[in-house]
Amino acid sequence: MHNKNLLFLAACLAMLLFGIACVAIGTINEYLTATFSVDKIFIGFLASLFAAGALIGSVSFGPIVDRFGYKVIMIVSLSFLLSAFEIIARTNQLIIIRAMIFLLGLGGGIINGAASALVADLFTEKKGAYLSFLGVFWGVGALSLPLVTSILLKINMSYSAILSIIGSLAIIPMVLFIVLKCPEAKNSGGIPYRKYLKMMKNQTILLIGFFLFFQSGFETLTTTWTPKYFMEVYSSSTQNALISLTVMSISLTISRLILGIALKKTEAWKVLVAGLLMTFSGLILMKFGASYIVGLVGIGLLGFGAAASFPVMLGYVGSMFPDISGAAFSLVLVMALTGNMLLNALGGIVFETYQVASFSLYMMAIILIMFVILYFIILKLKKQNILNN
Repeated sequence: MHNKNLLFLAACLAMLLFGIACVAIGTINEYLTATFSVDKIFIGFLASLFAAGALIGSVSFGPIVDRFGYKVIMIVSLSFLLSAFEIIARTNQLIIIRAMIFLLGLGGGIINGAASALVADLFTEKKGAYLSFLGVFWGVGALSLPLVTSILLKINMSYSAILSIIGSLAIIPMVLFIVLKCPEAKNSGGIPYRKYLKMMKNQTILLIGFFLFFQSGFETLTTTWTPKYFMEVYSSSTQNALISLTVMSISLTISRLILGIALKKTEAWKVLVAGLLMTFSGLILMKFGASYIVGLVGIGLLGFGAAASFPVMLGYVGSMFPDISGAAFSLVLVMALTGNMLLNALGGIVFETYQVASFSLYMMAIILIMFVILYFIILKLKKQNILNN
């Protein structure tokens, strides 16, 4: 019998490390520039390598989890993060850094999907609530790395030492996964191709995938373009514009913590509708608000409103396909990452043509599309009697 609470803790610690990995490139940007004299093109290339690794990890983890279970893949993915951070801390070869950034993305992509699928399997009811708590740890990791790095640099600790310490943190969840008994593999007898094919034809999961397609794009567009929007629309300084990202990150993390409690007491779809309305309200404030403070309130509402989408939708996916939850999570996460890339590319074209001031209208259009998709998802989930999961 596996210890559900300790496994949940291990998954949360792994997700915290994924949050750290997601902001690692931006945090060590100055270190790479000062040490290796790299340019912005190289930094951009590293970001692409990380994204490619995360995409491959998201595609591959599902069938592996369904076939072999969680223990090995979680240990291996955490070892990827451990190795990547430790090697980056010690190498002086750019080609090795490229490879390790890809490994960070690969391990992170696997952890993101496998940890989410594991939590969905551990808790048969109110999956969205526990997935929301899991998301809190991603936020803590992403928020803490820049802050902790800044503090440690001020006491003259080197980037190499900081990266080495970060890498060593992976040992804790690795040990937990080694000693704990994980849920058994669901398809140890072989890959259930017919179930996979049936899943890929299921209209509900495809609608959920498209919903997350727009949600993922929305989140990345916000973190990418909000500072520029504040500089152009509110004439903010660079430093004040960057505060908007901190406000959104904090509101997103706090909201997921609150959601973990709210989703245990309230129907998940109602929380999700309220979140989308809050997000749309934030965009209206950003569009028509005349001051920097109003803009910050708007971006804070975006963070609070956006928090529910992934936990709620992944909870529904886990309830719909309990026998092949790994593959089901892979499918919707790959669709989400695809939306991330395509909507950001389209956003770049839109903002170049119509200026970044069009950001709020572009984002409103995305939210309206999500409302339409959500309407059809709710109709289909009602027929399947899983809206309360």
